[in-house]
Amino acid sequence: MIRPVVFVSFEQGKIEERPNDFRGRFSVLKRYPLLYAAYREEQKNIRPFYGHPYTEHPEKVYNGTQREGPDVFHGELREPTSFREKRLIRRIMRESRRHAALRTEADAMTAFNMLQHPEQYEIIHTKVAGSGDAFPQDWTFLGYDVSYEVGFDGAYSILCDCLFLPQWHGCDEDGTLFSEDYAKLNENGLFSNWDDAYAYLVKYRNEEWSEIGWFEIYEVRRRKADDQ
Repeated sequence: MIRPVVFVSFEQGKIEERPNDFRGRFSVLKRYPLLYAAYREEQKNIRPFYGHPYTEHPEKVYNGTQREGPDVFHGELREPTSFREKRLIRRIMRESRRHAALRTEADAMTAFNMLQHPEQYEIIHTKVAGSGDAFPQDWTFLGYDVSYEVGFDGAYSILCDCLFLPQWHGCDEDGTLFSEDYAKLNENGLFSNWDDAYAYLVKYRNEEWSEIGWFEIYEVRRRKADDQ
């Protein structure tokens, strides 16, 4: 049975399990093809690696937590008009640096409907694997991601940053260490089972250069209506 825990790792190769009290939540995130195209344009001289083969279309499409959310401070959302919209935006702006959480689908849809360019975004639902939190029954399970705590604008993912779009610590120098792990990712750029996600976390944290911190293995879902 999968237990809902947070994995704490601040020493290379050492991972501790602690009780987890993070609740399921929704995020509004940019669609991956747009991020991939922008990354290719910005990193014209980057060598091919894993999920970035440096071709026009990626081999796999990443649908996890590390995708840009809309910037509420710089006009990516229209001005709120209703009381519900004003209350939600005030909370997101107040909590943004602590990852404001959208707890309900109604809040997620309120934020989504305020987007200036909604076609560029989608809503996902995440909950810590093994937790008893409810999830939308009519949403499609996409797979497991390994990331920091998820909020309105997503979260840092060690899958995305190492295997798809390196922005922080990036992937291993040769781009070969995680080839077997990358091959296990499904068509959504996520792991289909929890054991593979955990094995990747362990392997990743055995590398001296890898990111430290508090990691969760998240179940990621998307509305069936948004399936492509």
